[in-house]
Amino acid sequence: MKKYFLILFLSLSHVVFAQQIINAVLVGDKGITEDVKKAKSLIVVKSYGDTAIQRLEYNVTGPLKSRLTYRDRTMEVLHGNYATFFKTGITSTQGNYVDNRKDGKWYVYNEKAKAVTEYNYHLDTLLSVLNWDSLELAKKKIITDTTGEQEASYKDGEKKFQEYIYANLKIPDRTQALEAGGTVKVRFMINTSGKVVNVYIWRSVEFAFDEEVIRLVSSAGDWIPAVQRGRKVNAYREQPVSISFR
Repeated sequence: MKKYFLILFLSLSHVVFAQQIINAVLVGDKGITEDVKKAKSLIVVKSYGDTAIQRLEYNVTGPLKSRLTYRDRTMEVLHGNYATFFKTGITSTQGNYVDNRKDGKWYVYNEKAKAVTEYNYHLDTLLSVLNWDSLELAKKKIITDTTGEQEASYKDGEKKFQEYIYANLKIPDRTQALEAGGTVKVRFMINTSGKVVNVYIWRSVEFAFDEEVIRLVSSAGDWIPAVQRGRKVNAYREQPVSISFR
């Protein structure tokens, strides 16, 4: 049993140094611990250059619990993406902070990953609340003009993108030791230059597997930007990656 937990710890250390991660600790009922058996959470702190610090809290051998983004290394000022997750690893709430204040659109999801409520904030002031069931009914009544529109696409085609993902997937030692199979889903933006940016976990399995999927998508190369009304626009995409140990 001790050897099993040692493998997990060493595998985690490898992943931590491979990514831009500046700290990782195990936390139990009485705080930080070095005993994996007593740990209930894995806290990982990631640095994005000088622009952001992200704090990830994972179930110690399972999916993500929360993702908080700060503008400072002391992690006192929330600034950027914020999300919480169901025990299944599916996103339950998501939004953005600006200087510790909610700003823009925040969403609440059900356990089937469907948005149920949208809240619109401006610097902590709630401007509107929208029920998405009502929104879907309204959308069905709208005829959309798609003239001059083009979805973002991988430079070598969708089939090549999927082939790239599974040809380059490296299942982490930690994931194998945990036999943590399942489906990780990431969401990301393809900007007007065709670059992949803002890659984040939408559905989590466990830390090392999540990080591997982020690495894969971030390293996939350029895309052909989306076009709307004859102009290049930012586009958003979701990518699932699945593994099984059965």
